[in-house]
Amino acid sequence: MDRPEGCTILVGSLRTASVNQAAASYAAQHLGKRFAVHQPDLGKIPLFNQDLEASGDPPPVAALKAAVAQSSVVLCFTPEYNYSTSGVLKNSIDWLSRPFRSGSLTGRVVAIASVTPSSKGGENAREHLLKVCGVLTERLYKVTLGIPNVIELENGSLPDRAREILPNWLDDVVAFYSRLENREAAP
Repeated sequence: MDRPEGCTILVGSLRTASVNQAAASYAAQHLGKRFAVHQPDLGKIPLFNQDLEASGDPPPVAALKAAVAQSSVVLCFTPEYNYSTSGVLKNSIDWLSRPFRSGSLTGRVVAIASVTPSSKGGENAREHLLKVCGVLTERLYKVTLGIPNVIELENGSLPDRAREILPNWLDDVVAFYSRLENREAAP
């Protein structure tokens, strides 16, 4: 039996009760029948340092790059911190951008979502990530998902209204990926 294609989910929040972590867990469950889902712990990734890189990728970075290398799709779930994405997610993307011009995100479909307490659903974080990821992959899914007004989890899960928004967007990301694959496979 063929191995399922991979999907890596990057979560830019380290908080235990993170609404973005809950959204990522829901996405993993939703996509689990189609993809082998990887969800690396970004809290273990050291700060990017070219001197550190020169002596070889640290084991958590090597594991992150391996997960992405086994994936066709990468989903980023980010909170909005100070009108941008989180440092932990940006740092991980910095590692994934290496080596320069042939980083791990090249050739991967990358999609961006944000669940936030604000009424704009992390608009600034999503826009920032669109710019960053747009230079790292030619397969960027430009329809980002913002889920606004989610302050906290309900019984350990996303509130129903937030959970109801995710499946359509996730299915659209998969359809985008499938269209690209079919186009490339056509003679």
